Amino acid sequence: MNFTLLAQIQELDKRLMQLAAVKGDLPEKVEQLKLEMENLSDERNEKKSSLEQTQKDLLHNKNETERLRDLLDKNQEKIYHVKTNKEYDAITTEIEIVERKIDETETATLELMVKEEQLKNEIDELDKRISGVREQLVANEKDLHEKMAETESEERILDYQRKQVLAKLNPRLISQYERIRHAKEGIALAIVNNYTCSGCFATIPAQTVLEIRKRERVIVCETCGRILITPEMEEKAVAELHVLDHH
Repeated sequence: MNFTLLAQIQELDKRLMQLAAVKGDLPEKVEQLKLEMENLSDERNEKKSSLEQTQKDLLHNKNETERLRDLLDKNQEKIYHVKTNKEYDAITTEIEIVERKIDETETATLELMVKEEQLKNEIDELDKRISGVREQLVANEKDLHEKMAETESEERILDYQRKQVLAKLNPRLISQYERIRHAKEGIALAIVNNYTCSGCFATIPAQTVLEIRKRERVIVCETCGRILITPEMEEKAVAELHVLDHH
């Protein structure tokens, strides 16, 4: 089995991880800030809608209060023209009902005015927060774009080389490599130096080392689960990649 090619993939992946490290946590920060902007904007839109509805209710109450006061004035005017006690009682009852409705409407209006003021303050506060997050987002996006510009060319070359090497490997071996790589923080291969696994420092039996040197099958460390290779395999892989880098 061609473990040199597998070691080349590992070397390319290490270089890609180093380039990713240059960007640090900027990609995550940018995504978090975008999400925060989205959430704050949604919250602002909800409060804006609530404010608009509150202002419609205030206008309605204002019109309703004016209507009721007009009605009250008319009823109070009628009271001077009644001719019977029955008419008088009916008018006074109507006046009491209208006055109660006016009180209820004015109380509701006061509550709406408090709500309106509160919503305006909350929207102003959200505007400040959105402005602050936007500034952070712009600054972080600028930093990220600069970092990406630094690494983009090299990443493209490494990705191309990786695809070229992958095309020469057995799909089942690639699958095993990828599974281990994702489980072991990007490092799927371990070198056996002096009968010791470079991945976890476990002792590797002499017979196992002999099997590794035969290159007949995949042998994994029983402790950390990484694919074991010899230093020579890694050295050859790095040397061959060095030649590719200069072509």
